[in-house]
Amino acid sequence: MKDVGIGPVSGEVLRWLRPISFLGDVDPSTGLLSSGGESASVKGKVLVFPEGAGSTVGSYVIYNLKLEDNAPVAMVMAKADAIITIGCILADIPLVHRFPAEELASISTGDRAEVDPSSGTVKVWSKGRSL
Repeated sequence: MKDVGIGPVSGEVLRWLRPISFLGDVDPSTGLLSSGGESASVKGKVLVFPEGAGSTVGSYVIYNLKLEDNAPVAMVMAKADAIITIGCILADIPLVHRFPAEELASISTGDRAEVDPSSGTVKVWSKGRSL
């Protein structure tokens, strides 16, 4: 299924190695993601992570990230659940999932990525090379 009217988006990658619970790990008023002793802002980033974890309220946290102008420009995941999918739909955040784990592992924070939700493609540039 193709999304109508949503073109490619691009930005700097924030690669998170653990599942994210949007309820508890993410503060929509600041865009700060904190878990396992690490923290980083998701604002304006292509958020790359393996999967979600947590409550159904997570959909509303994603929506509130958008309302507070602290949302990522896109999300790329190995495995999206209904909570994150609904949150991305509500917030109009492009989401690509079922991204191969070996390709996901090759993406690093600071890389540049272009996400095209209409085709489900992700292009990544890392240290002058395209992945």
